[in-house]
Amino acid sequence: MRIVVVGTGTDVGKTHLGVALVSALARRGVSVCGLKPVESGVPAGAVGADGAALAQAGTFHVKHPQPYTFTDPVSPHLAARRQGVTIEMDQVGSWVASHDASWVLVETAGGLLSPLSAALTNLDLAEYLAPDAWLLVGVDRLGVLHDVAACRLAMRTLCRPAPPRTVVVLQAPAVTDHSTGTNAPELRLRATAEPVLVMPRGEPASPECQKAAEAILECFT
Repeated sequence: MRIVVVGTGTDVGKTHLGVALVSALARRGVSVCGLKPVESGVPAGAVGADGAALAQAGTFHVKHPQPYTFTDPVSPHLAARRQGVTIEMDQVGSWVASHDASWVLVETAGGLLSPLSAALTNLDLAEYLAPDAWLLVGVDRLGVLHDVAACRLAMRTLCRPAPPRTVVVLQAPAVTDHSTGTNAPELRLRATAEPVLVMPRGEPASPECQKAAEAILECFT
C-alpha cells in the first residue's frame, strides 16, 4: 500500500499525521516506512528533521540520503534554484520505489500546488508516484472549507485519470477558533470529500493520536 500525504498549505501537520500513521502500523507489526524525499531548511550534511521523524517511526530501513535536501528554509523550488539543482521526478520515484515495505507513506513538501520546479508541483509528484490513496491534510480552523474545496477541485481538474481514493484529515489547531469542531461535519455535509477525519494534537504515539490513526487506517483496509 502506497499513500501520498499532501497538504492544503505548508505547516498544516503532515509530518505529525505521517508519524502517527507509521507508528500505528509499526504497532501492528507490519513492514512500514515513512519517506520525505524533498525537504528544505536542512543543515548541510544533515538528515531532514521531518524525514528523520518519519524514518524513525517505521519498521523498514529508510535509505539515506533523501533525494533532495536544501539548506534554505524556503519553498523547495526556490531552495533548489539557489543551490543550482533541479528536482527531477524520476529521481524521487526511483528512491521511493527502492523501499519495498508493505506500507509506504510519502510526505510531500508544502502545499498541494507548491512548486517543485518551474513546471512541477506537489500535485504532479503525487500523481507521478501512482499511490493507492492520497491523504489531504488541513487544519481545523476558519478557512479550511475553502482550502479543502480548492485542493479537491485542483485534483479533479488537473489529474488524468482521476486521482485515487482521497481521505481528508483535519489537524486540531494550536489555537482554536469558532469554527473548530464544525469543519469536518460541514465537509461531510457538502460532500466535498469523503471520508473526513480529525487528528488531535499531542505526541503522535499518544493514545489519543494512535486511536485517531487507527480510524484513518481503517479507510484503507
